[in-house]
Amino acid sequence: MPRFQVDDSVRRLLDDVRSRMPVLLHGIGLSIGSADELDEAYVDQLCAWAEWLDCPWVSEHLAYCSTSVDGQPVNVGLTLPVPLEQATVDLVGARVRALRERLARPFLLENNVYYFATPGEQMTEPEVLDALVRQWGASVLLDLHNLHTNVVNGVMEAEAYLDALDLGAVREIHIAGGMTVDGFYVDAHSGAPPEEVWQLLEQVVDRCPRLGGVTFELLGSWFDQVGPAGLVEVVERARSLFPAVSRT
Repeated sequence: MPRFQVDDSVRRLLDDVRSRMPVLLHGIGLSIGSADELDEAYVDQLCAWAEWLDCPWVSEHLAYCSTSVDGQPVNVGLTLPVPLEQATVDLVGARVRALRERLARPFLLENNVYYFATPGEQMTEPEVLDALVRQWGASVLLDLHNLHTNVVNGVMEAEAYLDALDLGAVREIHIAGGMTVDGFYVDAHSGAPPEEVWQLLEQVVDRCPRLGGVTFELLGSWFDQVGPAGLVEVVERARSLFPAVSRT
């Protein structure tokens, strides 16, 4: 059985959608920050999908999700934060450059979720992202719910983060909802964005001159709770804050 497959009904749906509007390819499995080699078969499929869907850009998380234990590959099932240091810039940057060349389109890195601060970090996440932009040609996907999650969990301050980040490199913004689990606020994509996320969007949208779209992330398992009317409400509110969304 082929490793990567697209269900025929999904293929027809995506072909129909891309005939009417841009489709953005956002991955969670590339593990661009892993110390192990990149999964070349995954990269090949990513490039094939980007070409098929004619995506204006492709994005991934500044994170890793795969490693090896006793020589065996392990996928942890979530995006783990990378060390914030120059070695990460060098490792990820070279991969960003190679991916940009193979994809023949912009490649965006998304700010990650942190549930606690790591002592002894040499850089901040905005400094790492800015270095990847300046030195290696990356662009940025600013996930405002990730930032909100980090604020709620006491890891960082939103204003300081946004002031430090090169907002001129932001091409896409994500908004979402979350929940509290075992004392942590988690990025669960489980509902409408909280008011704090909307406030962040209001503050930042006019400060991102290259912004091409705002994406509402919602897991399918939570769609019934939000409902069609709730989904439309979120989309319309985002459009009211960023009218250019309707033209991209």
